[in-house]
Amino acid sequence: MRAAARAANEIQPGLWLDTEISVVNGERAPGKTSTNCVTAQDAQDPVKMIKDQMKDQTQQCSKFNVQTNANVVLLEMVCGSSDQRAIELTMTYTVHSPRSTSSVTKSTMSIMGQKIGSNLSTESIWMAATCKK
Repeated sequence: MRAAARAANEIQPGLWLDTEISVVNGERAPGKTSTNCVTAQDAQDPVKMIKDQMKDQTQQCSKFNVQTNANVVLLEMVCGSSDQRAIELTMTYTVHSPRSTSSVTKSTMSIMGQKIGSNLSTESIWMAATCKK
């Protein structure tokens, strides 16, 4: 089953185009596009890639769970201390095909008693087998 779950999540290595739409405290922010390079190793195991990307942010976390169900990865984390800085985040990452993924991230940050809620939707498509530096 573990090998089948990994195969369902494999993506193409290379250059990817990300299109992001975010809403912060109910206000839509301007859309943003960017590119990133996915290595062959990360393409074989996007769950590990997500964990590695979040590693620096998880030192103060009381909860950091990653679950996989077929082509969907669910990440949940609760970090920080409630009295100064804290974040609660859930992300659903879906592999639609080896060349198409999407994610929806919902978070609530608390900074010195102020709460900031945000939703981020990202559509990613594979562009090329090689990345230019």
